[in-house]
Amino acid sequence: MEKKDYKKEFCTLMDKFAFRYSRWQVWNDFLSLSALSLANVMPGPENDEREKRYLSIMNSYQKEDQEAFPKMLGLVVLALEENPEQDFLGSLYHYLNLQQEQKGQFFTPYHICHFMSELQFAGDGKETQMEEKGYISVNDPACGAGAMLIAFANVAKKHGINYQKQVLFIAQDIDRTAAMMCYIQLSLLGCPAIVAVGDSLAKPFPHPDNEVWCTLFYHLNQWRFMPGKAGRETADGRETADGIETTGGSMERTMIRLSGNMELLEGADGQLMLCMEQAS
Repeated sequence: MEKKDYKKEFCTLMDKFAFRYSRWQVWNDFLSLSALSLANVMPGPENDEREKRYLSIMNSYQKEDQEAFPKMLGLVVLALEENPEQDFLGSLYHYLNLQQEQKGQFFTPYHICHFMSELQFAGDGKETQMEEKGYISVNDPACGAGAMLIAFANVAKKHGINYQKQVLFIAQDIDRTAAMMCYIQLSLLGCPAIVAVGDSLAKPFPHPDNEVWCTLFYHLNQWRFMPGKAGRETADGRETADGIETTGGSMERTMIRLSGNMELLEGADGQLMLCMEQAS
């Protein structure tokens, strides 16, 4: 079976906008619409405002153009479902020649990030941290599209750590476009993550001026950020490192409808992944 070229398909959809909108505008609107859709899966005080922002962006496009955005997100889902060990949006960003060289913006290739993540597991006491706290945390203050954190998640999985329940990801970038790419990819891969938009030198997370986005798995695992420490607590205030439990006390098959043809399913290895239902 011939392997699909998701980048090429994505670019084909982007080109349909070429004579009416700039690529940069379409790219950023795609990121905003996707991030808003993923963030609003969980109920919260910001849902109404995010819905208004979503509709405002979507209504600025003609009806035939609107239909392309969910298809573009679907291609990202399929690409990461087929190969989670990649920085798909980061590589696509360069593929579309959207990188901003004048800002010194060059994303680290994924294979380098994977190597650096392997070094992080070389005798630095990850097992001890797991025994003491029940989880480990990783912070990238210049996250870009999230390649380093994606690589860390995959390496953690290789070392027997379920990153969807036992790793807390903190990401920050001064560039909102990059931060949105990171948020979307960490969300789709099921990483419990906080992604902050802001200057990590002048205003490191948590800072009141940061624009903060939390992934679905951050909420599902009942993570709570507390000054001085990052931990999880249950609804009654008890700290826990057990992750998501059903009434039976075990991780059951989970399905959350995100749109007409997207769902969250548990694989044989216990990892959860957003999947697209194939059209019949």
